[in-house]
Amino acid sequence: MIPFLAAGLHGAETEVLQSVAIKLPTGAEDYCIPDLVVVDADIDDHFIENNAYDPVCFRLVLEVTSGNWRDGLKTKVGAYAEAKVPVYLVVDRKHQRLHMLTEPEGSEYTNHRVHAPGETVTLPDSIGAEVTLDVEQIIKAGQKKAD
Repeated sequence: MIPFLAAGLHGAETEVLQSVAIKLPTGAEDYCIPDLVVVDADIDDHFIENNAYDPVCFRLVLEVTSGNWRDGLKTKVGAYAEAKVPVYLVVDRKHQRLHMLTEPEGSEYTNHRVHAPGETVTLPDSIGAEVTLDVEQIIKAGQKKAD
């Protein structure tokens, strides 16, 4: 969350949140709870049900892969593209990569770039502020914490 907060994305126009569900257009009860989101500040006006909100207010969704890493890179790609989420970031813990997907069209993103540790990634201005991520730091932050 730190790079997003430092860029001023938690304020009057946008909020940086966790544990917020996005309603998906794929079915009556379909929703996802991403690891981190950047949403319009008026998100409460877009409440649907069960802590799920209309995708129209989501500017960015970030997922950290779990044991089933293909879910974040296959199933969720289609779901978020259909929901028209403008920027989808995937922290791929298994392969130590950051995926940035933009320009949703149908059930795909037309722009998919993969970044490795040692690189920096500047996110699209559409999220509301200039944010540059250090891939190595983002991957490290996404690692499981020791118990």
